[in-house]
Amino acid sequence: MEIREALTVDNETLRKMQLLELGILKEIDAVCRKHGLRYTLCGGSMLGAIRHGGIIPWDDDIDVTMLRDDYDRFFEVCKTELDADKYFVQTMATDPDYRLTYGRILLKGTKFVRVGQEHIRARNGLFVDIFPRDGKSDFFLIRKLQSILAKFMRKILYSPVGARRSKSMPGRWGFRVLRHFPRKSALHILNVINFLNLGKKTERVVCWGLMSNKERRKLEMGREAYKAYKKKIRGLPPEEKKKRKERDRGICREWFYQIEDLPFEDMEAMVTSAWDTWLTWNYDDYMKLPPVEKRKIHQTVSQIDFGGYA
Repeated sequence: MEIREALTVDNETLRKMQLLELGILKEIDAVCRKHGLRYTLCGGSMLGAIRHGGIIPWDDDIDVTMLRDDYDRFFEVCKTELDADKYFVQTMATDPDYRLTYGRILLKGTKFVRVGQEHIRARNGLFVDIFPRDGKSDFFLIRKLQSILAKFMRKILYSPVGARRSKSMPGRWGFRVLRHFPRKSALHILNVINFLNLGKKTERVVCWGLMSNKERRKLEMGREAYKAYKKKIRGLPPEEKKKRKERDRGICREWFYQIEDLPFEDMEAMVTSAWDTWLTWNYDDYMKLPPVEKRKIHQTVSQIDFGGYA
């Protein structure tokens, strides 16, 4: 199957997507409040709540995150709490072709496909991702081992897409090799990563299914810009260097115990009370708007269909 060209998503289509995703968030929020579960908006959704009072006007998704205990319980109660005629609870357990370690709530009757993922057989549609936060060891060497294993796990899971989309021939061939690893092997690696904490409630938590801040910066900046960034960091005062290293260790577990309600579009959503620190770690001067040319959806899309919601 050939990779399709990216669609041009106009403002009307984007807003329709946002409102349908907002409806999914409201269902997630209702289930969490009914069962005493904590979540927080994260990433661009947290930024949108603070800077825009809702979804960032050019954003195309909504992101939610929970500590592992709340996450597991949430997906358990969703079996009976969500309308199965309207929503699909998508995880590796419910969809044999799904290749992400985090779950999502998918709106049935819709279609939403990223460029380069047209051949993926997993169910698709408009969704809200829910990221589990697992412990990251308090010990340096174990943290490094966890990070290495997590990166390998993510590459196994991404391999069917990377084998088509990697920019280099060696990269595509590498992903073709990894594609032969069964999907379940990635879950075994995730179990090992979490076992290394030996049951301890670590100070920091991360979503092992997502790239680290360091990996993301390197990818988004490009090689030369990242080199310049690293050079700039080396020239910072020791105290500032220490702060930046702390950022890369992960999110503080205690932030998930400090939740408040903040306006988000026409609802109130849960957001950690430590939103200022979290957003500063992620975006530095987070209230500053990006240049106009960067105010666009961050993922290219080849297929969108609102079905009966059009």
